[in-house]
Amino acid sequence: SPVKTRLRVTLLGTGNPRPVPDRYGPSILIEAATSPPTRILIDAGRGSAERLFTLGGRELLSGIDLLLITHLHSDHVVGLPDLWLTGWIFGRRSPLEVRGPEGVEQLTSGLKTAYAFDVHMRGDIDEKLPVEGVEMVTETIRSYSPIEFHGVKITPITVDHGPVKPALGYRIDFGGKSVVLSGDTRYSENLLHAATG
Repeated sequence: SPVKTRLRVTLLGTGNPRPVPDRYGPSILIEAATSPPTRILIDAGRGSAERLFTLGGRELLSGIDLLLITHLHSDHVVGLPDLWLTGWIFGRRSPLEVRGPEGVEQLTSGLKTAYAFDVHMRGDIDEKLPVEGVEMVTETIRSYSPIEFHGVKITPITVDHGPVKPALGYRIDFGGKSVVLSGDTRYSENLLHAATG
């Protein structure tokens, strides 16, 4: 669906590890009215691919530009293989960029190994899908300085998820609008500071 406002936030799922079908897993879609629109997903919980498809069909499912992960608990990343592979099957023609805390590169590397058969069959033998669309470019967030991505400013924030370290939130700025989002957290001065103004 086309972005009608400068910066749009859609809660795709707000659940937790309990598999409740009417809540889906944690996942938030951010759309910035760049040209073409920039689509950022924060976390890929259970059912995130289904929610994207329901919301915007093939175009939205295959059109995620960047996945930001808040932390590596399974309920925040279990939908990543579906987002990655089904997005490719439905037309993604460029790499899926993934950024997150320490361990994110190990996660995506493991997924590439786990799904190597499927990637080989769909890319080389059966459907001959373009190899560029199944690439995942992964980067560990080590600095909490702002990142520029397609004209959108993303500022990673450390939050307090107890022993789970690092756990991140993100401030997204575009077109004079801002939104601050977090994964699981307790009271966090960093989050309050990032949301000021």
